[in-house]
Amino acid sequence: MKTMEKTKSTATLLILMLSAFIMVAMMPLNAQVKRDQRTPNQNVTVRDHRTQNKNVTVRDQRNKSVDDPFARLKKEAQRSPVQKNKMKAVKISSNNPNYRATSKGKIKFVPFKLEDKNGRAVSPGRSITLKNGRRTTAQQAIDKLNETEKLLNAQGFSLRNKTPKTISRTYTSNRYLNARKATAPRSVGTFRKGANLKKFMSLEKKVGVVTSFDNVKGKVITLKPFSMYTESEKKEINKYNFSKSSSGRMMAKRTIVPRRFQKFRIERIGNLSPIHEYKPADKTAIWSFGHPDTFQASIEGRLHRYAKIYPYDPNNPEKNKSEFNVSASGKVKGTILNNSMDILSASGEFNAPSDVSKKMTTNIQLKILGTAIINDNRSFPQKHSISDSYSKSFDNSFEFEVPIIAGIDFVGLIGIKGELGYEYEGKIERTVAQVDAKPLVNLKAYGKAGLEFAEVLGGGVESELTFIKADMELQAYTGIWNQNSEEIVVGINHYFGYDVNMLSGKLDAYAEVCVPDFVPIYGGDCKRITHNVFNWDGFKASGTIAEGSNTHTLANIAKYDEEPVMIGN
Repeated sequence: MKTMEKTKSTATLLILMLSAFIMVAMMPLNAQVKRDQRTPNQNVTVRDHRTQNKNVTVRDQRNKSVDDPFARLKKEAQRSPVQKNKMKAVKISSNNPNYRATSKGKIKFVPFKLEDKNGRAVSPGRSITLKNGRRTTAQQAIDKLNETEKLLNAQGFSLRNKTPKTISRTYTSNRYLNARKATAPRSVGTFRKGANLKKFMSLEKKVGVVTSFDNVKGKVITLKPFSMYTESEKKEINKYNFSKSSSGRMMAKRTIVPRRFQKFRIERIGNLSPIHEYKPADKTAIWSFGHPDTFQASIEGRLHRYAKIYPYDPNNPEKNKSEFNVSASGKVKGTILNNSMDILSASGEFNAPSDVSKKMTTNIQLKILGTAIINDNRSFPQKHSISDSYSKSFDNSFEFEVPIIAGIDFVGLIGIKGELGYEYEGKIERTVAQVDAKPLVNLKAYGKAGLEFAEVLGGGVESELTFIKADMELQAYTGIWNQNSEEIVVGINHYFGYDVNMLSGKLDAYAEVCVPDFVPIYGGDCKRITHNVFNWDGFKASGTIAEGSNTHTLANIAKYDEEPVMIGN
């Protein structure tokens, strides 16, 4: 019996020891599982159900890991098929007013012979391979060589002599190119990007607290649009008066006596007159270079801000009457040899009307090549935020013919291809309207020879021409950052920045003549004769067109016949 009891005790002890060992072994695994649940891996998809409110449309394309906007544009555009369009064919003759040919006195034609450098005859049927890879007979090669030589001789050139590479061109007057650089929009500063721009356009404003307006004590109050405060935050903010120091900085000073009660004539609150209207001229910039007869590119940006401030009734805060409207728009147009294109037209408008019985509105528009892509006009009773983007690849081309020299016409096509995009954000609440628009364009000119022309002459197109590469930042907001019975704090910010590269590079159409290897002069080599379609060093600029950050205080006047009173300005 004792032996059996001892055996049971030993078994129990072993089971306890084994259980303890398993628990110790599992602890790191359990901890790892908990860590994984606390810090999701980047490969785990997380859906944020907090943003599934019907008043919020969010597909945030602005906070991305790809910092280069053009790399981001290309990546987004690759998700959809390329939009291809054909434009009307263009044929330029030597009589065209923009056609220019280099010509010298006619020289005597001396044919190339079917013989090698030692004067020995070459069999007409001999099979040869030219430098460009084309296989032909010696006779056919000599015939084509002499045909080209005769045409060149008529213009004063010869394959036997040094011939300029470009012997004709489509001319664009300098008055439409370099002369326009002097009248291009001027920059007032460097182009703000990333964290710098985000800080400048933040809805939160840091205000120092002082005992006197020239004695900063270090405490900072964060102001933000009035409708974004919690009730406790409103109570805290209203412990301070706000004004500007002698240096122009907005400062906060704690109230010493309780804030006075401002009596409103409630029965006439709907008829109160505004105490301040902010209606500056729109910030507009237009860049346009080139001529529609050859190459022309233009970009336009516009930024609009408006605010009308009414008296504030603290007993009826829901009847806020102040009105806010901001909008931003961008347009890109181009023309090649009178083939015009409305490349991109994008706009965003956010409006909070003064009548609280009316809904607030958003209006987002986007057209690409004249086709409406986005037509989103909506209204909302309360606050609304939006963040989205659209990108597209396109390719517009047309058949093109132009004489390189008299008797040799380039036949092929010319086109523009690349990516277009529009990134936008916005916010409307009863006390703020905000817009953030970013048109993006990256287009290059290209061309290629027609099949028949390429087979006969071995021609083609050389192109390193940036048609338009542009990034614009168009941001603005207007709103109320605090209001009580004594004062209304108004915040107004805007930024218009740009980075543009227009008509930079060249586009050449060429014919290629390859000399058989047995010919004494340039034997085995290929020679190009070129028509320059366009050539310019381009317009490249980056900077800030306009920027401003203004926070000021208005006296909250309830009288109907008072003029607006500015505090601290």
